[in-house]
Amino acid sequence: MTFEFNISTKSNAIKFAMVLLVMLTCGDVSAQQKAVREALKALQTEDMATAKAYIDSASVHVETKDSSSTWYYKGFIYKKIYNNQEKSNKESSARNTSVEAFKRFFEIDKKSELYETAYKSTKYLASTYYNDAATSLNPNGYVLAIKNFEKHKETMRLIEPNHNFGSLEMQFYLVLGQVYNQLYEQDRVVNKSFYQKTQDAYLIVLGVDSNNLSANYNIAILYYNEGVNIIKNLDYDLDLITLELIQDEVVQLFQMALPFAEKAYQLNPKRKETLIMLSGIYFSLNEMEKSQEIQKQLEELENAGAE
Repeated sequence: MTFEFNISTKSNAIKFAMVLLVMLTCGDVSAQQKAVREALKALQTEDMATAKAYIDSASVHVETKDSSSTWYYKGFIYKKIYNNQEKSNKESSARNTSVEAFKRFFEIDKKSELYETAYKSTKYLASTYYNDAATSLNPNGYVLAIKNFEKHKETMRLIEPNHNFGSLEMQFYLVLGQVYNQLYEQDRVVNKSFYQKTQDAYLIVLGVDSNNLSANYNIAILYYNEGVNIIKNLDYDLDLITLELIQDEVVQLFQMALPFAEKAYQLNPKRKETLIMLSGIYFSLNEMEKSQEIQKQLEELENAGAE
């Protein structure tokens, strides 16, 4: 899940060289304007420490801090530092600084000759946040994954304020829900909060697309497994009132699972796992005829697979 770019390196290099040439031949310049020029010279020779020092100075000085070109070159220089030195760092400070610089550029500049390259550079940086989020989406890195996913969206909105994240959000939250559920299943007592987080992740997906098969199945099996787990760990020495309250809780969980399980069945009536779950839900809710019908379909499916 990565972005593809069609950037003409040669074209950008020519444009960059032309801008640089103008700056180098513009005659008398102030000390801070010279700082921008020196930053570009250092960039040309890959002396990133010097380029950084000069552009940082220019970006805070009263003479140059409101110039769009200052922020453009700061964004470009820090993007270069990120690519050269911090590409493997999912919390790269250079990348963050580059994005902030381009953000300032867009606040000042609406459509100069630098705008297109700034746009493409920002889009590239947005893609790196998403790629880092995707590769961190596991039980050990999910917090950083969420952070970088939000950074991806913030960065994309700098250049496309009305960008539709629906498809990416569904992909992201489907996997995040699975990560949360994995953590919950590791220890249902210690990690109790992840039950709610799992549910919320899948509801976000269904808020984008109510017909998403995976989200419907996953939230149904979450409720169903919770009910089954309560039954498995039931202490039958409890008093009748407590047992009845627990029974009501289990029934409520199966009732919560039912509409999602039925939706998953409608979307794919031949998925074995859905049929097993749906048959069990109907049985637990004392809808025996429906349970038997689903069980019959399951047997037919298994027999067809054995032929």
